Amino acid sequence: MEKKIPHVLLIYRRMIPSIRLCGHCQMEALAAEGKVEYRAVPGLRLTRGDLEWAEIALLGRLDSWYELQVSKLLKRAGKTLVYVIDDDLLNVPEEVSSASYYNQESIRRNIREILEMSDAVMSPSPLLLRKYAKGKRAIRIEEPAIGAKPWVPHDPEKPVKIGFAGSIDRMGDLEKILGEALPAVKRKYGNKVAFEFFGAKPSFAGELEAGYIPYTESYDEYRETLEKAQWDIGLAPMPETPFHACKHYNKFVEYAAAGIAGIYSNVPPYDRLGAFPGCAMLCGNTAGEWTEALSSLVEDASLREGMRKKAAECAAGVLGVEQCGEQLLREIENLRGNEGGVFGNLLPMKGMNIIKRTITSVKGHGPLGFVKMILSRRY
Repeated sequence: MEKKIPHVLLIYRRMIPSIRLCGHCQMEALAAEGKVEYRAVPGLRLTRGDLEWAEIALLGRLDSWYELQVSKLLKRAGKTLVYVIDDDLLNVPEEVSSASYYNQESIRRNIREILEMSDAVMSPSPLLLRKYAKGKRAIRIEEPAIGAKPWVPHDPEKPVKIGFAGSIDRMGDLEKILGEALPAVKRKYGNKVAFEFFGAKPSFAGELEAGYIPYTESYDEYRETLEKAQWDIGLAPMPETPFHACKHYNKFVEYAAAGIAGIYSNVPPYDRLGAFPGCAMLCGNTAGEWTEALSSLVEDASLREGMRKKAAECAAGVLGVEQCGEQLLREIENLRGNEGGVFGNLLPMKGMNIIKRTITSVKGHGPLGFVKMILSRRY
């Protein structure tokens, strides 16, 4: 008897990198090969037909009242619910910009209820799976390297380009972890090194005579810019905290896809990069260790180029979209839910959602932040 192809529905709010990398691009690749039937639908554009069609529903970081109601409808109809989470949304530190939103009790309650009714939890983080998949199916997903490019050797006679890519939220990490090491490296090597910051710009950037690239909300533009930067060495400082430990090593994936040799803090999640031997360098979060790690790559072109090559090969190989998709298929192929079901008109819930989302967004981001969200079409 021929095996039935599963119907997988992803429900999300915005196609942010977390959603795109934590299921969507893998499912698109599998659907293109005819291994799943797949729909990705923003929550407010869902129809009764979408809900009836689905057997497996991927709930992409859902947290609103409306998304909770939709999850309840799907659960009652016998669908298999998989909650997708790549950050510890129930424990966001106050210094993170999204904390004022996620730390609202109504949002936390919605997340807890959706998690509770889910049949499985999907995450790239083993820590999040241990924390939230208790008694449920734990699905470990690998976030892929999109658009990985083949290794191209860099001219060893040119200055070694050292860069950091990350949002404004990472400013504190740069200041605290690299504030002494980078100026020391600049003093040591002078014009033999060139620094550049993409997104966050620390206070010591001027001392380094560093270039600066403004951050972009477009993930495609972000990847293209990172590739065009032609960095030799990428920096990934990470503080050792319970919240950061639950993150994924996505900076490694991004640097590897751009053919960059990365130096990473030897703390979770980067301490798992031993799974990719020769592709990354780990160091402790002291000025001395960061200075030593940078010096070793600046001085040894063979070591640096070898790491760049291995990282690029890793990105195109085990971290390729198709390979990560196959891994996910093995995880979900035994999941099955009911097709069909009876669903009422979703419009009243969608109308109520506008009111509730406006209230929580104003509370979480403030009136001015809410207006900015509207203008940037992120609401």
